[in-house]
Amino acid sequence: MSSEALILLDITLVIICAKVLEELFAKIKQPPLLGDLLAGILLGPTILGIIRITDNIESIAWLGIVLLIFLAGLESSIEDLKKYGKSAGIVAVGGVVATFSLALLVSLYLGYSIETSLFIAVILAPTSVSVTVATLMEINAIRTPVGETILGAAVADDVYAMVLFSIVYSMLAEEEGNPTYKVVTGIILLLVIAFVISKFSKKIIGFFMKSSLHDAQFTYPIIVGLIVATITAFYGLSPIIGAYFAGLSLSIALPMTSRARQYYPLLVDFISPFFFVYAGILLDPWSILGNIELSKALTTAFLIVVAGVVGKVVGCGVAAWLQGFDKRSSLAIGVGMMPRAGVDLVIAVTGLSLGVLTMDLYFSALLLIYVTSITTPFLLKKLVAEH
Repeated sequence: MSSEALILLDITLVIICAKVLEELFAKIKQPPLLGDLLAGILLGPTILGIIRITDNIESIAWLGIVLLIFLAGLESSIEDLKKYGKSAGIVAVGGVVATFSLALLVSLYLGYSIETSLFIAVILAPTSVSVTVATLMEINAIRTPVGETILGAAVADDVYAMVLFSIVYSMLAEEEGNPTYKVVTGIILLLVIAFVISKFSKKIIGFFMKSSLHDAQFTYPIIVGLIVATITAFYGLSPIIGAYFAGLSLSIALPMTSRARQYYPLLVDFISPFFFVYAGILLDPWSILGNIELSKALTTAFLIVVAGVVGKVVGCGVAAWLQGFDKRSSLAIGVGMMPRAGVDLVIAVTGLSLGVLTMDLYFSALLLIYVTSITTPFLLKKLVAEH
């Protein structure tokens, strides 16, 4: 079989398996991402071993996640954060600080280096509230004080998490051989670019709108995101940092109209599953058992999951309580900020590729995603619907 045929076969297998499992998870009201991860676990060395990581699969996967993170930045409305007030920002700070601190302490307790511990802490810091939003919509609670606080906190949470990731990644990039001046230059350049884009975003979008191409208002912003992602990668930073802040900067002047809401998700929904399948393929549990005892691997996974859950529930819950919410509503906000699904997985894959994370820690991150995504809807319905 020719190399072209093999490449197409791999791509076809990945997308078919991903979409079939996405459908199954959607039927049980779980994030499609869980289906993509499971597809990778099935196709990879964990079970069937019929898909290998190739340059082609890896390139498509990273293009998919850069576009997904760019879209996440684009959908992060600064106006929403202002609208929901300072309480949402404080809730986000409480969750990020508590989770980061607890994860760092647990990782150091388990005997990991400070570099690895910092990376674990950054993985556990972000929140993905897509599961929470779907649940709140189902019980008509999206426009309640609890729902609006979670929505606002999610916006702030993404920004805080990406800033933390930028700091930790830049520290590790220096140790990996990138000169300090190059990394610092990259950070400064990113800040300048983000400021310029946000300052002149209306003029930039206006220029795009004058194009004779009917899709220019959608494709040109993506090109901007790819350019900024490439620049940050050139300076030793993760490309997803550049993609996110490019999207965030453009979000001020590029409202997500009905056409945009159709165009961007259509593109991202097709290509981003390659990354999540790729993330599942990377999991190799047999290598874990070959290097450490099963009991130690399970203990590590248990403690990491507990740190991820307790950090968010307690950190966000206490912050909400201090903002005047009653105990039950505060707990609901904490539970609503508990799910992980997107950014944390990207950071985990980055850590694995850098050699900072071991396979047992990577397994722990994947387990946290499944545990929080599955348990959040049940707990949130109990706390909000019966309140």
